[in-house]
Amino acid sequence: MDTLEKVIEIVASTCDVDKSEVTEISMVGDFPAWDSMGHLAILNAVEEAFDISFEPEEMMEIEDVKDIVAAVNSKLQ
Repeated sequence: MDTLEKVIEIVASTCDVDKSEVTEISMVGDFPAWDSMGHLAILNAVEEAFDISFEPEEMMEIEDVKDIVAAVNSKLQ
């Protein structure tokens, strides 16, 4: 499973929506559960899934699935 697929799975699970509803451009506010607290829950799940950690500044800059994938990939290099 590649990074995008895993992030989509995490977002869908955390926001309690079907994976088919989540795309690379899905962002904060697109789903009722993806509010500020949901955003933190998504990023915490991503950190656990990929065994990485984000700085608070990084978390503030992440706005959509594409940003999450880019942040993960940069940490894994």
